[in-house]
Amino acid sequence: MYVIMFSAKKQLSHPNKSVVAALLLIFSPLQLAFAGPPDFPAPPGASVEWVGQNVEVNGIKSAIRAFHSKKSIEDVVEFYRREWKRPVEKDKPGFIESIDAAPWYIISRIEDDFLLTVQVQVNKNDQAASWGYLSTSPLPSTNSKAPKLGKTVPKIPGSFVMQEMKSDDPGKKASTLIISNTHSVRNNADFYRQHYQGKGWTTETDRNLGKNEGHSLVFKSRRNRVTIMLLKDKDYTRVVVNSVKNSVLQ
Repeated sequence: MYVIMFSAKKQLSHPNKSVVAALLLIFSPLQLAFAGPPDFPAPPGASVEWVGQNVEVNGIKSAIRAFHSKKSIEDVVEFYRREWKRPVEKDKPGFIESIDAAPWYIISRIEDDFLLTVQVQVNKNDQAASWGYLSTSPLPSTNSKAPKLGKTVPKIPGSFVMQEMKSDDPGKKASTLIISNTHSVRNNADFYRQHYQGKGWTTETDRNLGKNEGHSLVFKSRRNRVTIMLLKDKDYTRVVVNSVKNSVLQ
C-alpha cells in the first residue's frame, strides 16, 4: 500500500491505470495475520512521527509513519537494501524497488504476512536531504473482493476515485477522497453546492483560488464538516473531499 500525500499544488493527470497502479497498491479487504508485524526500523538518525496507527487507505488498514532524514534518497534506499538483503523465502528477492511513481522512490518487502513499504523523495528545502513514509499493512486474502471506494461521498457523474483514506481517532472520524473527472471546476462547484445546501448544510467558504487555480468550498452541519478543493489539471478537474465527523457538537 502506498500512501500518497498530495500538496495543494501537486497535480495528477486523469486516471491512467498504469500510473495509478504505480502510486497505489489497491488491495481488497484484509485477511489479518495472526502474528504481529515484523520489525520495521526507520532510517538511522531520521525524525519520525505517526501519521496514524489505524489508517485505512483504499480498504487497507495500515500503520503509517512519516520520516525526515538529513540523508539522501540514495542513502535511505541503500539502508533498506542492506536491512532487507536476506530473502524471506529461498530463491525470492528480499525486496522490490520501483521508480515508476516519481517523485517517489519506493522500496518494499513482504515478511510474516505483512507488506512493509518505504516511500521517499527529495526534501525540496534541502536537496541533499529526504523525507517520506513508512507503512505496515497486513496482506489481503486471495479470495476477497476489491472495495468500492467513496461509497458515502457524493460525486458528479463520470468521476473516478483515485484514493480514499480513512482514520478513526478518539472523538473524531475523518476521510479524504481524491477524485478526478472531466467536468469543469465550475460544474463541480455547482454540484456540491446543490448537494449540501439542498440538505440544509451551512456554507462556511465558497471562493475562487485565483484565475485557473481552482475553487474552495466548506460546508458544515452539526457534527459534520466537509472541505472541498477543486483543482484544474489540464483537461480534468481533481477534487479533494475531506470529511470530518465529531462525536460532540462543535
